[in-house]
Amino acid sequence: MLAAMQARLLIVIALVAIAACSYFQDAAQQEAIIVRPGNFRKGSGVITAVSVLPNANKDKAQPGASGRAPDPNLYHVELQMDVGGFQAVDIDNGTFMTGEAVELTNDGRLVRVTGTSINSAVR
Repeated sequence: MLAAMQARLLIVIALVAIAACSYFQDAAQQEAIIVRPGNFRKGSGVITAVSVLPNANKDKAQPGASGRAPDPNLYHVELQMDVGGFQAVDIDNGTFMTGEAVELTNDGRLVRVTGTSINSAVR
C-alpha cells in the first residue's frame, strides 16, 4: 500500500516538473520570425543546433512592448525534419533550445509544439 502511494507521488512530481519546464509567461516566447525566409520547407522537426549571430539584428531599433532593450542578435537554428531532411533558418528569438519540437509555418514563423497544451490549460 505504501509503495503504491509513493509511486503515485513520484508520478505527480514528474508531471509537475514537466509542466514547469514547458510553461511560458510571455506568449512571444512560443514563436519566432524567420528573418531570411528564403527557401525553407514547411513542416515539423526537432532542433539539432542553435548558434548566435552576434549583432546581426539591424531591424530592432526600438524597444519592444515590454520596454526591454531589443535583442541585437539573431539565431541560426538547424532542424532535423520529421518527413526527412535537414534545414537551417535564422530567427529573431533566442529562447529556442536544442531538442525542442517545432514547426515551420507557411507564413515564415518557427513555432514550439512542445508544451502547447499545458500552456493553454494553465491560462
